[in-house]
Amino acid sequence: MSYCKIIAEIGSNHNGELSLAKEMIWAAKYAGADIVKFQSWQAKNLKPKDPNFERHIKAELSDDAHFILKKECKKAGVKFLTTCFDIGRIDFLKSLGLDTVKVASPDLGSIKMIKTLREKFPHLIISTGMSYKEEIYQTARILKDYNYTFLHCTSLYPTPIHKVNLIRMDWLKGFAPHVGFSDHTMGCEAAKAAIARGAEYIEKHFTLSRNLPGKDQKISAIPEEIKEIADYAKNIQELLGSCQIELCEEEMELRKIYIGKWGDN
Repeated sequence: MSYCKIIAEIGSNHNGELSLAKEMIWAAKYAGADIVKFQSWQAKNLKPKDPNFERHIKAELSDDAHFILKKECKKAGVKFLTTCFDIGRIDFLKSLGLDTVKVASPDLGSIKMIKTLREKFPHLIISTGMSYKEEIYQTARILKDYNYTFLHCTSLYPTPIHKVNLIRMDWLKGFAPHVGFSDHTMGCEAAKAAIARGAEYIEKHFTLSRNLPGKDQKISAIPEEIKEIADYAKNIQELLGSCQIELCEEEMELRKIYIGKWGDN
């Protein structure tokens, strides 16, 4: 079994500053993240008078920025991932040479975009927050015989512990080929519990400091927390072991000492 992959979601926490984004890539790498995720949109395609226009335009990544950050990820030895919010970005993201693209919870039901992404990329990671079960089943039918991952997700920022509902992962495992957890709680406990329940991916917002400006900074994990989760993900693989049912060599030796010690019992 392979250990759970940790996605450090920088998202828009770079605030449009490439130097900060690069620093965050390396911080995520040293914390043990496997994947660093950004967000891809074009603010010009927002609905008219969207109240978040200024925030989106400030944190929008240009084409050049995508290539620069992908190159920086390669240099750091982590995988570059991004969320496609805009169907108009799909061909560009394909030109980056990506094999995986993320779909955010609000777009689980964006059927046209999901179908187009399926045609362009071999793997999609899709969050399921705010989605009715019928919507999730519908997307699963569209992705039948395709390699995709559903992330269990509660779209509350932050998510209180009593609203996490990790058992829902078991339901997703009943039909999705791969399942993980997009964690919006504070701290590491929920992510660890999801790993122990068999999550193949843990996605968690990431920041260098919760004091930085930006709407997601306050609910984001700092490097020490990503390290704690990443270390746990690697250690749990050792704890779980394999499906081998034969005794280990050391137990075989102990058998010689203890089995039959009391005669004919």
